[in-house]
Amino acid sequence: MVLGVGWWAYQLHLLQALKRKPDLFLCERLDVKAVFQCAVLALKFPEAPTVKASCGFFTELLPRCGEVEPVGKVVQEDGRMLLIAVLEAIGGQASRSLMDCFADILFALNKHCFSLLSVWIKEALQSPGFPSARLSPEQKDTFSQQILRERVNKRRVKEMVKEFTLLCRGLHGTDYTADY
Repeated sequence: MVLGVGWWAYQLHLLQALKRKPDLFLCERLDVKAVFQCAVLALKFPEAPTVKASCGFFTELLPRCGEVEPVGKVVQEDGRMLLIAVLEAIGGQASRSLMDCFADILFALNKHCFSLLSVWIKEALQSPGFPSARLSPEQKDTFSQQILRERVNKRRVKEMVKEFTLLCRGLHGTDYTADY
């Protein structure tokens, strides 16, 4: 599969198919792992429509972990890779205007894959300099604790992500936060 200009359109079609007919992911010929990995790569694209479509795909896919076995399997195997990509984006690799989309993925992971997320987020944030060299270990620990505690209020998760991305970018408490 070629990742190019039409990737976001492909993602939108995949998202709509997932919403309408999740059992398509039970098809033996569908390589769920490859679709998952391509969607993770799309999170890193510079085009906002591609990133938004990929985020939408994951927010529809993650709730299916328990009901569609191939989805649950790929999330167990490759979900950490998804979390790393989300944290990298929040850490400064994606536009601040997309933070709500990444917060939606974190919220879905927390709501539907809590036990996995609780392990992955602590492991990922232990790495020095990840997702930003501007963060102290205490700031990373506070963020992970806050995220793991909030499994009901999506708006609150979005606020946490916005605050964290400002810390990652060294913008917390500056004039740049006024328009955010």
